[in-house]
Amino acid sequence: MSLHLSHALSSVKRTVSRVKGLMNPRALRSLFKAHHNPGRERYRRASITASASLIQKTLTIAISLISVPLTVHYLGAERYGVWLTISSLLIWLSMTDFGLAGNALVNVLSEAHGKEDRRAAQEYTSSAVWALIVIAVLLAVATLASFPFIPWSSVFKVTTVPPHELAVACALTLAFFIMSVPLSVQYSIYSAYQDGFLSNVWGIAINVASLVALVVVSRFHGSLPELVLALSGTRTVLALMNVYYLFFRRYRWLRPSPTAVRWHCILRLFRVGFKYLVVQLGALGIYQSQPMIITQILGPTQVMIFVVAQKIITLPADMIYLVTAPLIPAFGEAKARNDWKWIRGAYRNATLASVATGVPVILAIALMAKPLIRVWAGPAAVPDTSLILWLSLYNLCCIVLMAGGQLLTGLERLNGPTLSITLCALGTIGFGILFGRWIGLSGVAAAMGVSKLLFFFPIQQWAVRRIFAAGTRRTIETTINEVASSHSI
Repeated sequence: MSLHLSHALSSVKRTVSRVKGLMNPRALRSLFKAHHNPGRERYRRASITASASLIQKTLTIAISLISVPLTVHYLGAERYGVWLTISSLLIWLSMTDFGLAGNALVNVLSEAHGKEDRRAAQEYTSSAVWALIVIAVLLAVATLASFPFIPWSSVFKVTTVPPHELAVACALTLAFFIMSVPLSVQYSIYSAYQDGFLSNVWGIAINVASLVALVVVSRFHGSLPELVLALSGTRTVLALMNVYYLFFRRYRWLRPSPTAVRWHCILRLFRVGFKYLVVQLGALGIYQSQPMIITQILGPTQVMIFVVAQKIITLPADMIYLVTAPLIPAFGEAKARNDWKWIRGAYRNATLASVATGVPVILAIALMAKPLIRVWAGPAAVPDTSLILWLSLYNLCCIVLMAGGQLLTGLERLNGPTLSITLCALGTIGFGILFGRWIGLSGVAAAMGVSKLLFFFPIQQWAVRRIFAAGTRRTIETTINEVASSHSI
């Protein structure tokens, strides 16, 4: 125990020393100057990316919180429920890259960049962009053919929202989604070339512009179509500006050309991206399916109550994710050095720190949730006690499992997360429909917590134990080889 404590204290001292070094004015200035040493240059870019990412994520959370009082009071319960469902649908759609972008494109472009093969990089970029354009055109044709026959009022189960207003809002939502499909490659390109900080800078600009647009529309009590047009339109315009900067200023050699499209590139992107796509869709099922389930079972007015409570109660998990995310590259480095003792200690310390920090905050928020929501979103958004308890249980599960997720990601062990996320998503949706019909909003929240406990927790713990068992074997083998080598000398 004393050895572990000593090791933990020494790790803390080293971390404090490094932070002090980074806070030195000369070190801060060096972050904005390219370094001739490749290793130092990677650290420099990683530091800037992490800082920009933290700002972007904090701003995203702040905008999410600010948007509720801005819109809920003038839209009314039913319109606001429809808006939340549309927003959730936009997140579903915008995060689906069909396996052609995302981490798949990052992997192949990073490989081409490492080989300094600009021709291969352009072929993969062109193949991804033009394949996504073809998909967008097919989606547009399918939308135009089916849109007039969809009873949108029945889909959203609304009675006070005029059918024309609802149809226009849905049409704009689908139009902006279709436009965003080929634009999704930009973030992957920045990441592949270790310029993720530029992606985050554009993300900050998009969030700020969206907040301004939201304030303007709310100020003039805009309709649902105007709300969609202001937010999605703003994001699309800035995304187009980003693409222009990307291909005509930053990476001119990547400019997508139809003559550079290669079928083998498209096939490889699909093969590499399939597993990431499964994880992506599973995560959407876990975190974004609730508004649609509630709309169909209980009506859009209940969506407001659930989403507002969820935004408040899941804040501790969001913040702990921001704090523990830097462990991902640290786990990868320790694995490369075969330092499994540090990996085990860091995982244990991160889990204990997350629980020790998160549990008191969860309890405090659970006790204060009703008065906070009453002031923040109004009396109509106040949930009952059972919903608060189930969301708190779900949040606790997320916090307990957070360090394990960062460990598996850092060590690039995706089989366990893929299986657990898929089963958890199916459980969240299936139990959500079943429990929602049975006990209402609390049932949807219960489905989230039960699915985490039944599917996510045991699979993740099995994957973590398996990793540490393998790490222990490697450490023993390395020690034996070192001892044998010393004796032979």
